Amino acid sequence: MLRSQKQFPEAEAPDETDFPSASQLSYRIGGITFGLEAEGELRLTPERELSAFAVEPGPCDVNLEVAWADSLRVPTSTLLFHSGGLWSLFAEPSGYRFSFLSPLLGMTPYKEAWLDSEFRSGRVLLSRRYFDTDRPVYPLEYPLDELLMIHRLSRGEGVEVHAVGISDENGRGHLFLGHSGAGKSTTARLWIDRPGVRILSDDRIILRVEDGQIWMHGTPWHGDAGIASPDCAPLSGIYLLAHGRCNEQFPLAAGRAAAELFTRSFVTHHSADGIQFTLDFLDRVARQVPCSIFQFVPDESAVEAICRAGA
Repeated sequence: MLRSQKQFPEAEAPDETDFPSASQLSYRIGGITFGLEAEGELRLTPERELSAFAVEPGPCDVNLEVAWADSLRVPTSTLLFHSGGLWSLFAEPSGYRFSFLSPLLGMTPYKEAWLDSEFRSGRVLLSRRYFDTDRPVYPLEYPLDELLMIHRLSRGEGVEVHAVGISDENGRGHLFLGHSGAGKSTTARLWIDRPGVRILSDDRIILRVEDGQIWMHGTPWHGDAGIASPDCAPLSGIYLLAHGRCNEQFPLAAGRAAAELFTRSFVTHHSADGIQFTLDFLDRVARQVPCSIFQFVPDESAVEAICRAGA
């Protein structure tokens, strides 16, 4: 846990009675497994949202070693991207290095992560200066866990989008996309008590291709409704959320739909190859799955409108 945890209210300290510490930690999100192994006396514990995504330790798609460091320095290698916030990304001879620094904590990084060029293996270092070394830690706390996923997906695996994913009572997958304030959490709450419905996430969904079909996967990175599930479902319809005076759908051509999806996706902006893959992937999604603008009113009638359209 960061010594100045109160300065990061979005990252609550885990309850050690709920999550015993361990030297290894593994979880699966969107069909991709991540494994962490601590060195020495360092102990690991997951964030609460990860409990449903945990798997038994073993060989994983992404394998990370975690260790303490007496001190860390800002890399002197080529800067690829600066987030404007906590993290920056640097090019290394055989991979990439994320550096995490906050002026609220100090002028040296509190954490860094080195990854190989394919985001298959790496090493996370935590500065003793900024952590309570007597307590277990979750070394991938925001935003590193999501950064690892986004970059791994960009290697031909899939795309993460800003959306709520819902599987209805007939197993049809509905993807409701929107920027902040568009109504994603509201949509999740409207569906949550409907029999047979599964809500995968109210804010982040991963899209992947399996046996030629587009599937959506839940993630632990939820929104205001606090809904996160490791389930997945085949995608049947895509809806761009917009507030309206009545419930109406306006179908989009594939080209327009792909462009709208891209603006609601998480992209590796520093990588031309990653951007090109994302564009190609979303073009495929838009051509395979019907997409429309969904103007809706925030009540049960919005749910019924979607169900009638898919009947």
